[in-house]
Amino acid sequence: MKRENYQPYTGFYDLRTFALPKKLFIKLWLVQDMLAHMRDRSEYYKRWHPSQWEKAKELCAAYQQILFRYKEAK
Repeated sequence: MKRENYQPYTGFYDLRTFALPKKLFIKLWLVQDMLAHMRDRSEYYKRWHPSQWEKAKELCAAYQQILFRYKEAK
């Protein structure tokens, strides 16, 4: 995964606008990918895997807390 190949997901912050270390950038990118996947299949997760849906919401909050520790590059 290269930073140059990153495409922001609809509804998520653009990670390129934050001053993130390379490893953290990739980790947050992977989290965005998983959360976007779950969001796109939300009805399935809500019906068949409600505990995973709840954990995804907790992960989303933790992801935002980590992201907001870094300044947006202007």
